[in-house]
Amino acid sequence: MKTSILETLAPKYVVDNSGEKTEVLLDLKTFTTMVEELEDLHDIMQAEKILARGPEEEGSTLDELEKSLKEED
Repeated sequence: MKTSILETLAPKYVVDNSGEKTEVLLDLKTFTTMVEELEDLHDIMQAEKILARGPEEEGSTLDELEKSLKEED
């Protein structure tokens, strides 16, 4: 049987006087891993958006770039 993400995280809950869950506690390693994975996912989504737009302008060859850099000197 597949383990759910929630079971893997093993969160602990803080409850109010009426027993309602109000906060979640995670160990630092789990929290840090979650933040890193969210940052990676955000980067992937940004890259996919940029790639979906297609090229905005014509690129330069390496030779053209080297030539323009030499001309600046």
